[in-house]
Amino acid sequence: MKSLFRSRLPAPLETAQTKRLSKQFHLPEEEIEEWYERFQHCYPRGLSSKEFVFYLQQIQIKNGKDKRPTKSIVKRLFRLLDINQDKQLDFEEFFQFNILINQGSSENKLKLILSLYDKDKQKYLTRQQLENVLINMFDLLDIPIPNNGLSERINTILTRGNFNNQNSKISWHAFRTHILDNSSSFNLLVSNDDWDYLITRF
Repeated sequence: MKSLFRSRLPAPLETAQTKRLSKQFHLPEEEIEEWYERFQHCYPRGLSSKEFVFYLQQIQIKNGKDKRPTKSIVKRLFRLLDINQDKQLDFEEFFQFNILINQGSSENKLKLILSLYDKDKQKYLTRQQLENVLINMFDLLDIPIPNNGLSERINTILTRGNFNNQNSKISWHAFRTHILDNSSSFNLLVSNDDWDYLITRF
C-alpha cells in the first residue's frame, strides 16, 4: 500500500535542452531550471487550453488590463504555440511564449501575430475583423498601440497593398505576405512615431 502513495518527482530537464535554451535566449542555465521547476509544479501534465485561457487572464490582470482576449483568438494562439499538436503546451512551448511576452521585441511579437492563421490559408476577414484581431493581439502581447490607434495605419497598408474594397473580405494570408514582404508596411504597424512623420518616412 505504501508504494501507491509514493510521490513521483518530475524528471529533471535534460542537460542538453537546458544548455540549448540558455544559449538561445541568453539566460543562465539556473534560470532555465527555475522556470522548469515552476512549470512542473503548476502544470505537471502540461498546460491545457483551459489552463492557457486562465493563464492569459492572469497576465492581463497583472498588466492592469481589463480587456480579455476573445476565445477564438486564444484558441488560434494555443494551436500556434502547440508545435507538436498534442493539445497541450509542454515546458519548452510555454517557456518560449513567456520569453516572447516578457523580453521579445515588438517586431518579433508582430511576426507571431501574423502567423495566427498559418494553418488556414483560406482565412478571410472583414476590414473590421482584421483590425479587431490586431488590436486584441497587440493588447495581449503588450505591443504599444499608437495614440491615434491602428485604424489609419491599417487603412494606409490596405491601400498600398491594393486591398482597396473595404466592403469585401480580406485574405489574411495575402495581408500577412504583404506585411512581411514590405518593410514600410511592417514598420507602420509597430512604430510609435508621430503619424505625420511616418507618412513621409514610410
